[in-house]
Amino acid sequence: MDEIKIDEILEEMWIGREAGSSIGDRLHCSGEKVREDDILEIEKLGYIVKDKGEILFSERGESRANQIIRGHRLAERLMTDVLALPPAAMENSACNFEHLIHHELADAICTLLGHPKECPHGRPIPAGGCCLQASSKLESVVIPLSSLLAGSRAKIVYITSTHYPRLDKLASLGIIPGAAVTMHQTIPCCIIQIGHTQVALDKEILKDIYVRRIS
Repeated sequence: MDEIKIDEILEEMWIGREAGSSIGDRLHCSGEKVREDDILEIEKLGYIVKDKGEILFSERGESRANQIIRGHRLAERLMTDVLALPPAAMENSACNFEHLIHHELADAICTLLGHPKECPHGRPIPAGGCCLQASSKLESVVIPLSSLLAGSRAKIVYITSTHYPRLDKLASLGIIPGAAVTMHQTIPCCIIQIGHTQVALDKEILKDIYVRRIS
């Protein structure tokens, strides 16, 4: 079995676990993509174990699947937030890119993007060493709006808040992904400008809004 096939099977397993279905059910729902022989092969390679009829990740399998998922979802963010690729092209490219991303490259991309917690589809991106250490050697391209200096302009990339009334309120003010904003002032309170409208926002809210600086 080639390495890409192994990656695809482990990815299916991970996604199934996130969805709350058993790994075995997820693999069997993949139809011809995963055969019984494939499952036996990755078990021999040490990526899965069977316990009372249930298929589980081994420690080795968990580590590799984590890297695959992290690489894929970081690639999606890179292609959406920085390269601005359309959804179809983004997904296609991410599927190919995930097999090429090693730990160091994934951390560099993650740092560049400001350590995003979710992919463009809202699925969690596994944290890496760079996230846990909260240190970097590269300046992030995507930053929280709270980090923007007065007078700076930026475009909103994504909003991480899950507080839906707050999201509705922000949307009513035009604070949505793709909107251009200017940080009007940061002291004594933060005031941003969207079009011809100025809005005062709490810094805690600004931390949930991620932007890319523009000139």
